Amino acid sequence: MKLLFIELKQINLEEKKFCLSPSLDYKALQTSIARIGLLIPPLVKATKEGFILVSGWKRVLACSELNIMILPVIVAPEETGDLDLILRVIEENLTIRRLSLAEKAEAIYRLNIFGLSKEKIMSDFFPRLALPQKKEYFVLLHQIASKGSEELKKFLHKVEISLEALSLLSSFSSDSQAKLLPLLEASTYSRRREIIFLLYELAQKNGLSINKILETEEVRAILENNRLTLRLKGEALAGWLKRKRYPLISYWEEEIKQTLKELAWPEEVDLFYDPTFEKAELRLSFSFQQPEQFVQYVDRLKEIAQKPIFLKLFRRTLNE
Repeated sequence: MKLLFIELKQINLEEKKFCLSPSLDYKALQTSIARIGLLIPPLVKATKEGFILVSGWKRVLACSELNIMILPVIVAPEETGDLDLILRVIEENLTIRRLSLAEKAEAIYRLNIFGLSKEKIMSDFFPRLALPQKKEYFVLLHQIASKGSEELKKFLHKVEISLEALSLLSSFSSDSQAKLLPLLEASTYSRRREIIFLLYELAQKNGLSINKILETEEVRAILENNRLTLRLKGEALAGWLKRKRYPLISYWEEEIKQTLKELAWPEEVDLFYDPTFEKAELRLSFSFQQPEQFVQYVDRLKEIAQKPIFLKLFRRTLNE
């Protein structure tokens, strides 16, 4: 490898065969380069059409924003193949950070098209990428990198999602994904998974497409409600889906909430129950620092237990 100083315009930034990230945030790096300059030269490959960037995308884009037109670069030897270069990119990234799911998908795809077999990728790279060694996940991530929409890739670059949930989400139409991705991005990991699975189950149960469900009057009212944030829309959608998928369980949950309200249940005491309602067991949890506090909670719960409505908490089971 050799060090050269070249003009930035000599680098073909349209060629992204070695870029793993669907989006690049280089603002923090731009501030650093403006302050102390470019410390680590990017790696490039010489071609007949000019230089293409192998690694250092954020550095080069930051320099472009700062109007730094002459850059030091490391030029890979001419005999270096694409597979060796993408291996270098992957190793360089893995030593400093975790790859996003979008980057993992891109790494798998690039390794494959540059010459590595599915079996070799799964045995040598899936453990390093913290991926289960299952063929269906190779196929899933390969397809996302090769055929997935840019919106889906950017979503997977920003958030975490289980591979099971991703497998279902990738089966949704592009229109359905476009409607869901903003809500899913704003949701928590568990809520994200819940929405995807409930949508899939509801569609399967009723023989409907995902888009047909999303086009119902109730769902459109949620998605088009400008008074709700994206996160609250996700919460509302999850609630609606759960009521449609599990109407009896949803009814019981609402009744428990109403019962606790009527009992003036103390906020400091948590009541836990089986979310499937297959068990009638209830569990309490509260914290106290002094014996007096413990006695106060016990006395308060004794008062609640004397109310007739208290018995409603014990009749919610699928076995009745």
